[in-house]
This record gives sequence, C-alpha cells and structure tokens, in this order.
Amino acid sequence: MAAFEIRPRRATELVDASFQLLRRFYPPLLTVSAIAMSPGVFMRIILREQLSNPTALMTNLGVTFGTLALSMFCIAIADAVLVVAASEGYLEGNVDLGRALGAGMRRLIPVILSVLLRYLVVFVPLVVLGGVAAVLMAGVAKATSAGPTGAIVLVVLLFPFLFWLMLYAGIRTFAVTPAVLLERQGPWSSITRSWRLSKDCTWHIFFSLGLAWLLYFVIALIATVVGAMLLSPQMVGVVSAILIIPIYPLLAVVTTLLYYDLRIRKEGFDLELMSKDLGAASPSASAPLPAA
Repeated sequence: MAAFEIRPRRATELVDASFQLLRRFYPPLLTVSAIAMSPGVFMRIILREQLSNPTALMTNLGVTFGTLALSMFCIAIADAVLVVAASEGYLEGNVDLGRALGAGMRRLIPVILSVLLRYLVVFVPLVVLGGVAAVLMAGVAKATSAGPTGAIVLVVLLFPFLFWLMLYAGIRTFAVTPAVLLERQGPWSSITRSWRLSKDCTWHIFFSLGLAWLLYFVIALIATVVGAMLLSPQMVGVVSAILIIPIYPLLAVVTTLLYYDLRIRKEGFDLELMSKDLGAASPSASAPLPAA
C-alpha cells in the first residue's frame, strides 16, 4: 500500500504533498544533499577570492569551467539519490538511505549523460538562434540608418522568443532524471520519454515546478542579500552555497512527485499500484496454505 494518497493533484496540492513528504523524511534527504553538495562548498571556500572577482573569472577560464563542472557533478549526484529516496518515501512510506545511495550511484553515469543531453536540447537552439540573430543584427546595422539602435531593437524583439524556447524545452525535459532512475531508461530514451510524458501538460508542469523554484530563489535571494550586508564579498558565495543545501531536496521531491502525477494522469499509474496491492493481498491459488 502506498504511503501517500496516489491521485492526480493540482500544482498547489502537489507542492503541498512535497512539503509533507519532505517534513516526514527530511533528515535522510538533508544528509544526501549535504554529502553531495559538500565538494562544491569546499571549492568555494578554497577559491573564494577568485570566485568573488568577475575579472578573475573571465581571465581564468580553467577555474570558471572547473567550478561549473564540479557544481553540475554535485547536482547530478544529489538528484540521483534524492529522486530514488523521494520515490521510496512516496510509494513505500520509508526511505532507506543506503539503498537510495546505491541505486543512485549505479545509475550516475546515465544520469550525467542524460542531463548533458538535456542541456543540449535546451541551449543548442539558443546558440543557433543567437548566431542567426547576430548575423541579422549586423545586416540591420549596415542596411539601415538606425545603425546600432536598429540592432538593439532586433535583440529586444528576439529575446522573448529565445527565452520562451529555452523554458519550453526545459519544461518538456523535466522528467529526464526520474526516467533514468525509476524506469532505467538510457540517456537519449529518457529525453524522448520525458517529452512524451509532458505532452499537453506544459502549464501544469510550469506552475508545479515554478512554485518550487520560486521558493528556492526567494530563499537564496534573501540569503545572498543578508550575506552581502553582513559579510565580505568573498564569503557571500560560500554562505549562499551552504544555505542552498537544506533547500535543494525540495526541488528533487517536487520533480519526483510531478513525474508520478503525470504517469497517474496519462498511464493510470494509480490503478497499476492498486492492482498490485490487490494481487499482493490475495493469496495465490497455487500458494500453500498456512499450517494449522
């Protein structure tokens, strides 16, 4: 029997259910987040001078890309384990941290590859359209008397379309990590699986994940502003990275519950669970009778 009521939920109900699950299993989820994010925090502590200086970041691309790669790796580890743990908590009412860690680590390489493919799906159109826009802006600047003003107007007109395109691709591929971990899909098949699952549910996904990300960014913004007022610029990034650790599990939990919500809506996942529960509750005809 599932630990939580398995039914389709509106965006606000889904976020509320995520908070309930988070409160119930917060210690193991926080442990996962702290372990996975700690390498990134240590790097921020060691390189706090360089990371707080935009000029140094632009001149030392090795530090910039190294920090970015480590952050992505830490997030991939956190997502891999948190999704498994959130799934166990939602369906079974129990979180076995060792089992979740083992399952997540065994699928870590496919998770990383699928996330990289997702980034390509999201950002490659931006690069292509950005290149086209650059060519068009150069043409506008040369062909019209407006010069740079005409090019700026063109950028302003293209920006909403580019932003919408990236957001749409991100929404349609939100379930990549759950598909890899919970269905054992490959990197590319996880992209297509998420795309099929999210069809005709764009606004539901947008509002559900949007509420979670809004809470995440508000807390992160408050932490950054308060840190900037009380701490040196070198320590703001360190403190912000530390304060993100207790918030991050919420994003993984909402993503996991949203993945199951779409499966309930489109594939009758709740009926599948009910049939399994009934099958488990009914003794098999061929099973031996208990001793008297």
